[in-house]
Order: sequence, then structure tokens, then C-alpha cells
Amino acid sequence: MLGHSSKLSLLFLIRLTTLQFSSQIRQEPSVTKDNFTMTNAHSLSSFSPLSEMDVSKLILSSHPTTCPLDPIPTHLLQAISSSDIPSLTHIINSSLHSGTVPSAFKQARVSPLLKKPLNPALLENYRPVSLLPFISKTLERAVFNQLSMFHVQNNLLDSNQSGFKSGHSTETALLSVTEALRLARAASKSSVLILLDLSAAFDTINHQILLSTLRKMGISGTALQWLNSYLSDRSFMVSWRGEVSKSQQLATGVPQGSVLGPLLFSIYMTSLGSVIQKHGFSYHCYADDTQLYFSFQPDDPTVVARISACLSDISSWMNDHHLQLNLTKTELLVVPANPSFHHNFSIQP
Repeated sequence: MLGHSSKLSLLFLIRLTTLQFSSQIRQEPSVTKDNFTMTNAHSLSSFSPLSEMDVSKLILSSHPTTCPLDPIPTHLLQAISSSDIPSLTHIINSSLHSGTVPSAFKQARVSPLLKKPLNPALLENYRPVSLLPFISKTLERAVFNQLSMFHVQNNLLDSNQSGFKSGHSTETALLSVTEALRLARAASKSSVLILLDLSAAFDTINHQILLSTLRKMGISGTALQWLNSYLSDRSFMVSWRGEVSKSQQLATGVPQGSVLGPLLFSIYMTSLGSVIQKHGFSYHCYADDTQLYFSFQPDDPTVVARISACLSDISSWMNDHHLQLNLTKTELLVVPANPSFHHNFSIQP
């Protein structure tokens, strides 16, 4: 329970922070619900402003996080949010309407986390998770909700991507691939399964390619301007064993640990599916892991050439999109039509 003097101090901190954030956003006329524009079924030119109730729901429904960049702990902000909802709503709506993300929202404290119980002495075993200010993540959630709804309503997201999608998981990806291989074997066909893994995929996303992809999907106007601002001029500091590095600028990538990062990554990867399907392969993805597979008659002499051609085009697509395959985790598996068949494929991606 907060005392009266403590609550006043916290409110003062929030008001001061509000003034600092607001000064970084270009002043615009007040916005109304009528400013939300979708000129056709595949166009989103601006984001809809939020009501105070919308902002309150976003703040109270969010899991409390710990970030050194927050002026006060998240759980305290949530406890007194009703007193400062008008100010927080103003920050969010000013940002959405102007297409500008405050620079304070684009700073991250990176905390390297060990991916699995692996050797902690190897740098490649760590994932660089970005700790971001709570209010900035609230703003991201406002954009995420509208951007994802636009993509879902217009069927713009890859239906074969199980990552970052409600009602989907690693299990749905596994079941989809397993069932396809089972049906092929039941039809007396052999199958090839290729497991692709990307190196530091989130960190190497090219912003101009991503913005071009968003534009082709129908994002324009201040909505596209906001996303450009979100991606631009980001910075980070690394925190390790009580020490903090100097601030560094980010010219590529989307932050791991952000709200929008996973959705933007999925959008960035959408055109890969057509490259795979062009060669007659099926595929399923979970985040940056892609499984491509196809079934064939056991005596088909064209299998090796088809695999090579598909992997060659995938490699070209990866190069064009500034992504790199992790060859140590990329595998090719063969599922024979029955135990009497033995396929000997030796192909490097």
C-alpha cells in the first residue's frame, strides 16, 4: 500500500517523464476516431487513436517487467495508472498521429541470456534480449494490435508460420510436418525433410527491405512513417555482470524482447514461401526455423537436382535479404517409403 507522500512523489516522476516524452513528439492537432483511414481492403495509412480506457487496459493487462530504463518500477506505475492515464494516452496518441516515436523509447538495455543449458563460455550460446521501457512497449502493443488485425483481416501473413501466432506453437508446426510425412509413406512415397536455421536473424533484418515489404502490403502514410521512425536511430547498451557498455547505434534488425519485433520478422519472411513452393516443396515455419519437405517416388532420378535448385534459390533469397543460414544447424533428412529403400543424398545448402 503506497503512502500519500510516496504516491505524490511517484506521480511527480511520471508527470516529469510525460513532459520529456511529449517534447520529443511533433505537436499536432488533437486526433479523433475519424482520423483512422483504411482507403480499401488492403490499405492502412494511419493508426487509430486510443481512448483512455484502451490505454488503461493495455497497461493493466501487461505483465510487469523490469527495465533499468524505467523511471519507476512497472508494478508501481500500474498501481497508480488511473491517476495518470490522460497523460499516457496523450503520449501514445501524439506518437501515433505524428508518425514519430520518441528517442527515449528507442533505447534498449541488452541482457545476454543463455539459450539452453549450454556451455556459458561460448558467445554463440547467448541470446541478446532487449529490455525496453514499459511505456514504449505499451505504445508498441497499441500498434501491434492494429497492424496484426490489418494483416489477419486481409490474409497477408504466411499461413505456414506457427511462430508468434495465437493458437499456434511448436506443436502445431511439428504436427503439420509429421502428418505430411506420414501420409506420404502411407502412399508408398519417400520424403526429404530439410531443416533450415538462420544465424542472428532478428539482428540482420534490413530496414529498407522491411519498409518496402510493408509498403507493398498496403501500409502507407503516417502508419508507415511511424514504423520507419520506430526502426530508425535505435541504440543499445549491454549489461553484463554489473557493468554497462557505452551506447551503440543500431542500423539493422528488430529488438528481441520487443512487442513488434516478432510480427515485423514474420512480415519480413513472407516472400520466402513463394521461393520454396516454386520448386514443388511444402514448408512450415516456427519463427526463424523453416522445415521444407517434398515426397517422391523412390526411383525418381530428379530428386537431387530439385533439392539443389531449391536450396540455391533459397540461398539467393537469403543473400538478397541480408540473412544467413546457420550451416551447423541446417540438416537434410530422408524418410524412405519403406525400410528396404536406401537413399544416399549428400547435399550442402
